[in-house]
Amino acid sequence: MITCTRSRNACSAAFAVLCALAVSVVTLGGQAEQAADKQCAATTAITGKELPNSTTQIISATHRQASPMQPFGDPALPSHCEVLGRIAERTGADKQRFAINFRLRMPSEWNGRLFFDGGSDTNGSLGNAHGDLQGNQPTAALALGYAVVAQDSGHDNRTNNDPKRGGAQSFGFDPEARLDFGYRSYDEVTRAAKAIVGRHYGRAVEKAFFAGCGEGGREGLVLARRFPQHFDGILACAPALHLPQAALGALADTRAFAAAARAFGATDPENRPLVPKAFTDEDLALVGGAVLEACDRLDGLVDGLSQNFTACTDAVVLPQLKAITCKGEKTPQCLAPAQVTAIATVMSGSKLPDGRLVYAPRVWDPGIGGRMRLGFNQGWRSWKLGNYTSRTNNSLDLTMASGAVASIFTTPPATVDIAEGPTAYALSVNLAQTARAMTLTSGAFRESALDFMRADSTDLSAFRNRGGKLIIVHGAADPVFSLADTVDWWNALNKAEGGGASNFARVYAVPGMNHCSGGPSTDQFDAFAALVEWVEKGTAPDRIIATARAATMWPGRTRPLCPYPQRARYSASGSIEEAANFVCR
Repeated sequence: MITCTRSRNACSAAFAVLCALAVSVVTLGGQAEQAADKQCAATTAITGKELPNSTTQIISATHRQASPMQPFGDPALPSHCEVLGRIAERTGADKQRFAINFRLRMPSEWNGRLFFDGGSDTNGSLGNAHGDLQGNQPTAALALGYAVVAQDSGHDNRTNNDPKRGGAQSFGFDPEARLDFGYRSYDEVTRAAKAIVGRHYGRAVEKAFFAGCGEGGREGLVLARRFPQHFDGILACAPALHLPQAALGALADTRAFAAAARAFGATDPENRPLVPKAFTDEDLALVGGAVLEACDRLDGLVDGLSQNFTACTDAVVLPQLKAITCKGEKTPQCLAPAQVTAIATVMSGSKLPDGRLVYAPRVWDPGIGGRMRLGFNQGWRSWKLGNYTSRTNNSLDLTMASGAVASIFTTPPATVDIAEGPTAYALSVNLAQTARAMTLTSGAFRESALDFMRADSTDLSAFRNRGGKLIIVHGAADPVFSLADTVDWWNALNKAEGGGASNFARVYAVPGMNHCSGGPSTDQFDAFAALVEWVEKGTAPDRIIATARAATMWPGRTRPLCPYPQRARYSASGSIEEAANFVCR
């Protein structure tokens, strides 16, 4: 604001100067945008001969202006260049078109670093490449100055989609698409992204980071083992260490819940067990309450969170479930014997005829069915059971695992009609034969599912030797991938490292958290910032502060996430709602 204390002419002169400055700023801003637009457009001139894989094509390069955070949508994004590219376009099985598609965003103000956005489910959709920091953080890596890349892992759910062959999982009928999904695409896209970023900015990437959850977590571990030279820091949340086995385990879990539904006489229009009816929300809350009663105090503090998950065993929990088992007719205050049998089978792990587990056992945690301040916890139900009011079987376990097991993880691939057969397949598939088929090769399928999907190697010496750092965060109540499986793997890694795994790789359990987020938990945390500090400053994260959402029973509560085998312990003084009053040991 200009205040006139002298003549009108003097005031007018001052105003003119300010106007000139404002016009100058606007003009410079416009010039900067024009320069950024020109620099971005020049990216389209990069040819495959100039990139690591000569089949790489730059499809488009578009300058995007800065945008604010969208309500219930995209985070705030800076001015950047968005590049769409394609690698190894080809014609595959059944004359389907395949390619590894990627999206790369390069901010106008670059911090010298690359961020790779991990995938989810069985991929097949091009990620937005905003840079998900995981831990339910509101800021995107792009906004922090990172160049961010995402990809579809070599298939497109819209076009590589045959409803008679598992729908979006039908890419598994193509042997090369299997390998791209398993490991090859992540290497190809990383190399392409680094080369394009280097050309765009005129200097090489200084540090590279990867972050993903679930399938994305698996990709992180694959990169650490197969391509240890690519990334300096990897955040692998809820990693799918044994994805083929977990998918088969999901079908075994469906059978266990189907038996409980059948005991209630709950069937779908085809007279098949209606899995969602196996448990009401109130029944799941009974299970969560029993686990809480059995295990909450095992960490030394009754606070609604079970920190000591290793002590929360079948021997501790099953007596509590037995105590609330109905002695007569089913009522809302008790569980039917068939329900207790089902949940115990799922948590301990279904077995094959020879006694081997189909997949890993799970951790007992109140988050299985814990109540929320604003209703019931739906994360566990969505995956394992489906919508209770539905008249069809619709759990994510059933709809996703059937096609994945048949089309991708069985060699040779089997056929599932997604419109008619997921339930029939899940309830009839021979678990032992399918487990064996995951180990087989056949003709053009030159690698077994357990080989091309492998993420559980304990030889990460090359990654460790180049200074790589790995952080894993896993919810104790994850209904998809077992925390127990992750802990068993870390213990094996620690043994292989002579007890020194924590020097470069750490696991942090989140009590109550479901798959990647949600549940009665402190599921908001910035593990990525901790990873960057570890990589760039050598500061190992001895604790990561996590916060509970408003929907939980304790909104705003904070807790330290501790590196396994440590756990959070109350210091015996101060508010139990504040992380400062807890220690990791």
